[in-house]
Amino acid sequence: MMDYINRKREEQYKNEKSEKMLDVSKDQSKEDIKIVTDNQTDECLDKYQSSDNLDYNNEEFVCDTNNIYENNKFCDKEEKHNKMKIYHYEYKYNQDLYLWRTYFDEYIFHIFHNMLIKTNNKSKKVILVLNMFIPTIIKYALCIALIENPEYACISYINDLISPLYLCNYKTCVVLDLGYINCRILPIMDGVPLYHHYTYVNNGGFYINQEIKKLLKEQYMSRYKKRENIISINGDMKLCLGNYDNNKNGDNNKNGDNNKNDDNNNMNYYLNLYPLEEIINVINNMTDDDIEIIKIKYCYIKKDSENIPCNKYVLYKYNNYDIIIDPYTRYKACEILFEKEYDQNMYSLFSSIVQKINIFETYIFSNILLVGGCSNIKGILSRVAQIFFQVLRNEKKFPPKFQDNVHFLLSNISPNLRQFVGASICSSMDNLPDYTSEEILNNVLYDHLSEDIYMTFKT
Repeated sequence: MMDYINRKREEQYKNEKSEKMLDVSKDQSKEDIKIVTDNQTDECLDKYQSSDNLDYNNEEFVCDTNNIYENNKFCDKEEKHNKMKIYHYEYKYNQDLYLWRTYFDEYIFHIFHNMLIKTNNKSKKVILVLNMFIPTIIKYALCIALIENPEYACISYINDLISPLYLCNYKTCVVLDLGYINCRILPIMDGVPLYHHYTYVNNGGFYINQEIKKLLKEQYMSRYKKRENIISINGDMKLCLGNYDNNKNGDNNKNGDNNKNDDNNNMNYYLNLYPLEEIINVINNMTDDDIEIIKIKYCYIKKDSENIPCNKYVLYKYNNYDIIIDPYTRYKACEILFEKEYDQNMYSLFSSIVQKINIFETYIFSNILLVGGCSNIKGILSRVAQIFFQVLRNEKKFPPKFQDNVHFLLSNISPNLRQFVGASICSSMDNLPDYTSEEILNNVLYDHLSEDIYMTFKT
C-alpha cells in the first residue's frame, strides 16, 4: 500500500513541477504530503516546528523530531523531495481522497475478482476491522469503494479491540492493546464493549524507538566508560559476565586476566572504530524498521526495579557499521512504557480505567488480554501484571485477594499475527526478524522472560 502511495506521489509531483504549480497559495487540497527526513537542520523542519496551526492532540497526527509529517506544506528543493519516504510503521497519509479511492478500488478488485473469482459478489459478506484512530479520510474512501462499486450481501464493522476476543474465546475480558503510538484499554462484558470506559495513553512502540535512538547516541557520546568484563564474542553478540572472582589463584587467574585485557581491547576497538560525528549520523539515519529489529531482538523489560539487568553487550551489524548496544540501552529503552511523565504510562492507564468502573464491573478484570506490537517485547507480561497489582493495592476498590483470580492472556499465535491483531493501520505480516534456536537460547536473560513470548519463538 505504501509503495503504491509513494509511486502516485512521485507522479503527481512531477506533473505539478512541469506545470510550475508549486505556489502554496493555490489549491491546497490537491497538494502532496511532504515527509521531512531525519536531518534536524532541514528547512522544512524549521517551518514545521514554527507553525501555529498544528494540533498535537489530533488522533491523526503523529510528530517526532526525526520524522516529520507536514500536512499541505511544500519543501522547496527537489533533492529534499527525493529523500522523502513514507514508512509503513508511521501514521503518515496523503490527504488526497481521489488517491485513496483509486487505491481501494484496485485493492478490492484484486481481492474479490482475482483471488475469489469463483464467488458471486452478492454472496460475499465483508467485515471491516478498523482502528478507532484510523484517519477519517481512509474510512470514508474505503466505505465509498465498498458501497458504490460492487454489490455485497453484507458490509459489517467491528472495532479492532473487539476482534481479539475470537482468539481467546472469552466473552468478558479487558483488551490491552500495546500499540505503536497508543496503549489502549477497552473492557468487554458478556461480548458488549463498554465504550464509555475506553481509555488510552500516548505511549507505545513509537516512543520506545525514539528512546532507543537517544540511548544509542548517548552511549557513544559517553564513550563507554564501563568497558570491563567482556569475555567472548558469539556471532554478532558480545557476551558480558559478572566480575571475575578475585579469589582465584595460579594459572587460571592469570589466563582470566589475559582474556579480560584482550576483550577490553576489543571493546575499545569498536568504541573508537568511527569518529563520533560519523556514528551519531549513522544512528540518526536508521529507519524505523531498523530500530524495530533492535527492539524486538535485543531489548527486554526487567521484572522489577530491583532486578539486576543483563550484562550482555550486542554488536549489531548495520550497513557495514558495527554498532554497540550496551546492557543499559537494552533494558532502559522499554522502561518508557512505565516511566513516561504526564500520566502517560502503564500505571496511569490502569489507574484511569479502574477509577471509571463501578464495583459491579470489577469482575471484568479477571481476564486481561494483551495484543499489539509491544506485547512481543520480552518480559512484558510480568511487568504489566506487577503494575496492575500495584494499582489494585493503591485503589482499594477490589475484593481481597482479587489478584489471585486475574489471568493475563497472550493469545497462542505467532508474534507477527499478535501485532497484526492489534489492528495497526499499516501492520505487516512479515515484519519480525527470523529467530533461530541459538539466538533464542543466547538471549534468555531471566526465568520470567520464558513465560510469555519466548514460548512462541521456540514453537
